[in-house]
Amino acid sequence: MLRRFALAMTGALSLSIASPSFAQQPPVDVAKVTTEVKATVDKYYRLFTEQNMKALPEEIYMTPWIIIGGNGPEADLTKEQALARFEGSLKQLVQNGWGKSIFTTENVCVLNANAALASGYNTRYKKDGSVMSVGGVTYLLGRTKEGWRIVSYTGHPKEKVVRCN
Repeated sequence: MLRRFALAMTGALSLSIASPSFAQQPPVDVAKVTTEVKATVDKYYRLFTEQNMKALPEEIYMTPWIIIGGNGPEADLTKEQALARFEGSLKQLVQNGWGKSIFTTENVCVLNANAALASGYNTRYKKDGSVMSVGGVTYLLGRTKEGWRIVSYTGHPKEKVVRCN
């Protein structure tokens, strides 16, 4: 499923942001893109931990954005829909004793100058510092005129890291 997700999302993103000719794409500074992508995902986790849900659809996620979970793809078409989803997730986490989340980036797969996959795992901690859960996550990011944004993500087992082989 993860491989199909990566291929489908890569194709969709390439069609939406790539230049008409793949042969004419400029060289990519992979190290720079990797650093920027990691910074975007880290900012997302910081804002979420700060419980600043309003910033997420404004600064982190593209609208529309798609989550691909156990029930298949679900799209939030507006910033208001995305905000409602983030607030609902936060409420449920807090009710269960959540205190913070940290993403460990295992790999960034730079697809081109404007598209990348960040793959790793999310560790959720309770307020008392104990581990609440650990799960794999892969984010599809695209560069916009406002900077890098998360276009989509999916959860998966921690061991299934997307690589650029």
